[in-house]
Amino acid sequence: MKDYLLKFSFALFIFTSSHLIAEPDFYGKINASYENAKKSSVQDTGFENNASRLGVKGKFKLIEGINISYQIENEIDPTDGKADGEKVFKERNTFIAIETSLGKLFTGTHDTALKLSQLKVDLFNDTRADIKYLFQGENRMNSFVGYTSPEIIEGLKVKLNSVSQTTGSFESYALNYSNGSIKLALASDSNAKGYDNKRVASTFSMKSIGVDVGLLYQTTKKLSTGISESGHVVSLKKKVSNKGSLYMQTSSSDIKLESGKQNSYGYTHKTSDVSKIFIHLSNRENSNKAKNVDYLSVGFEYKF
Repeated sequence: MKDYLLKFSFALFIFTSSHLIAEPDFYGKINASYENAKKSSVQDTGFENNASRLGVKGKFKLIEGINISYQIENEIDPTDGKADGEKVFKERNTFIAIETSLGKLFTGTHDTALKLSQLKVDLFNDTRADIKYLFQGENRMNSFVGYTSPEIIEGLKVKLNSVSQTTGSFESYALNYSNGSIKLALASDSNAKGYDNKRVASTFSMKSIGVDVGLLYQTTKKLSTGISESGHVVSLKKKVSNKGSLYMQTSSSDIKLESGKQNSYGYTHKTSDVSKIFIHLSNRENSNKAKNVDYLSVGFEYKF
């Protein structure tokens, strides 16, 4: 069934390509930093790419009540020109979708429902302080069929994913609820790269003190051993001026690193509506002291 959907969707993409080219929306982001990494007594400095990307996306009406949407996105590396080993481009979320009043059905390469259930709790996403260094489940997969429902009740949507890989198939599910500044997600993976993951996450604003809060808790079971581990993330963001914000994030997890801990602090200053500069300080520790590392980064981001 999944193979049929893949072939049908891409055939439809080719058949309607003349429409897709009509009004494409080109976009991108350049995010790079100059970084100092200290591990034990060894220090290393250099420019780092933070998932810079280029993409094109669009939508058009196929017939009344049915829309076709698409996205083609690739990571680029402005620091050395190679985003994936010796390759210039690294595929990110790239898909074609059918959208109706019954929801959105899409296929291609995409972040799993569990990965997206992070809800931007991770304020240091795509940097060396990304939660992916402590947690399983931050997966972007190809051979992917996904479905996102319309609102079942006000604010509540369901996401269902089925992924077929040569190493085995797995599913990812999520319930997402949104009500003003309050967002909540419950998600699970089944046999995702050899792991079962369960995650709950929430973001909300404490308006009385002007702080945005992010909370995440996850349990992970390694299927080959049957061993389960858990971890959590707490993040805080406070706007300190019209253009500046302070960040703080603490994570603790045994899922990828025994006694893994990560504490990060940052300041971001908007220089325009599409650009900002930032400074990050992060420390990652685990039971193997030789692998503890401190990061200091100064960088910029430009969106177009």
